[in-house]
Parts: sequence; structure tokens; C-alpha cells
Amino acid sequence: MTRSSEIGSTATISRVSAPERELLFGWRSYRLFRQLLDLVCPPHCAICGKLLDGDDGIALCVPCRETITTPDDEFCERCGGRKFERLTGSDGCRRCVTTPFLFRRVIALGEYEHDLRRAVLRMKTDRSGFLATALAAWLVQRRRSLLEASEVDVIVSVPMHRLRRWERGVNNPDRLAEELSFRLQRPHLRNVVRRIRRTDLQYPLSRRDRIDNVLGAFDVAPQRRRLLEGKNVLLVDDILTTGATCNELAGVFHDAGARSVTVCVAARAEGKFFLHDENDQNTPDWGDSG
Repeated sequence: MTRSSEIGSTATISRVSAPERELLFGWRSYRLFRQLLDLVCPPHCAICGKLLDGDDGIALCVPCRETITTPDDEFCERCGGRKFERLTGSDGCRRCVTTPFLFRRVIALGEYEHDLRRAVLRMKTDRSGFLATALAAWLVQRRRSLLEASEVDVIVSVPMHRLRRWERGVNNPDRLAEELSFRLQRPHLRNVVRRIRRTDLQYPLSRRDRIDNVLGAFDVAPQRRRLLEGKNVLLVDDILTTGATCNELAGVFHDAGARSVTVCVAARAEGKFFLHDENDQNTPDWGDSG
């Protein structure tokens, strides 16, 4: 049996540690409750509100699924941006091949525009988590082959500072990671990484300022470093633009002993994204990270 074919198997689950099983099965119990609730309240599309004809466990109608999804072959395998000319002998496109990313690749559902942009913005104020759950469920179904190829061991969401979380009341990366954990049968490691200082919002900042803004902003809790040692980490965020936040976190995870880091986002914002480009303009993405 290959590693990718084991996702969801009981053999795989039995190999995770006791803390990881506790996190995983706690979420599974919650999802069972949600499924029972669907029997009482017929599911509607989380984006347009249309009553769903069938129920495959993903609260998105077929038209909305199509409008928010970008075909696999239109994304660069390395940076997740819209694919430009691929360079011979390289895993990246001509725009990202010289960018010093510390993560292995980016997996995105679609481009940050039109219906997906509106959905992500709505998700930021949706305390129910209904929209985030629907987007994550569809992301797994649509990008399952890419996720399996990443051989994910554990899932970690981009942390939000406690004061900003108190102000907003919801952390979208957490919601997305919870559903990914359920769908992939991989543990979501809550609180494994912490934001040790409050940073400015990323969206008004230039690329260089984004890098400086998150430099040294994260740390792995000492007692949880062992959960990352030798693991392939799936790092989850809602939007990726320059990659500054995810790149900083990937470095922190590698310092803690992680084997690899793959970034998974609902939306990939376009624009200049070279981390080393000093002559960029501000790239608004309306997200906390970039």
C-alpha cells in the first residue's frame, strides 16, 4: 500500500500519537453532529444560498464550485500563482524560480477574484464556520491528488494574535484546517505555533515591509516541538499573496525539525510576489497574512 492510498485508513490513524488522536477524533465527533443536523435542516449552498439537490457532504452547488475553482494545470506547481512559462529543469515558473521559498509548494483552490474573493471576504466575519467548512471540503475533493502527493503527516493553521482573534471572533485558517483534518484524517495541531507579538495587517504593506512585519513573529511551543519532528506539515491559510507569512512559518517549522512544509490556501492572490523584489507596489489582499 502506498503512502497516499493510506489517507483515511485506520492503520494510518493508529500510528499518530495520543495527543494527535485526541485532536483528530474530537473534530470527527463534531462533524458527526453536523451531519445529523443536516438531516433536520436540508443543506443549502454556502455561497449563493440555493437548496442543494443532492448531498455529498459539501455545501456548495455545482455552479458555485465551478466558478471558484481554477484548473490544476493553470497553477504553477511551486508558487501556486497563475502559471507562466515553466523553465526547463525547474519546478517553478519564470516568475518564482529564483524566489527563496522555504515551503515545498502551494496548493490553492482558486484565484482571489470574483466569487471566490467575495466568499473569502465573507468568511472573515462568518462566526458559524459554515462557509469555511464548505470551501475546505471542496478544496480537498478538487485537490486530493496534490494533497496526497504531499504525504501530509500533520496540519497546522496560521495563528492569529489573541487580541486580534478576540476582536474578530473567528480565525479562518483554523476553520479551514479543521475541515481539512477531518477530510484527510490527519491531526490538526492547535497551538503548536504561536504568534509571539502582534503584527500589523499585511494588506496595506509593500512586499519588503510584509517580510519585515512577520520576521521573528512566530515560535513553536517548546513542549510541542516533538509533534513536528520529521513530519511533513500542511500549513493552512485563507489567502496567499507574497508568501511572506507562510515563508516565515516554514522556516520556524524547519527549525523545529519538520521534514517539509506544503502551503494550502483557499485563494491565491495574483500580483508581484517575488520575496526579494525591492521595487514592488502595495498588493492589497485584505488578509492578515500575505
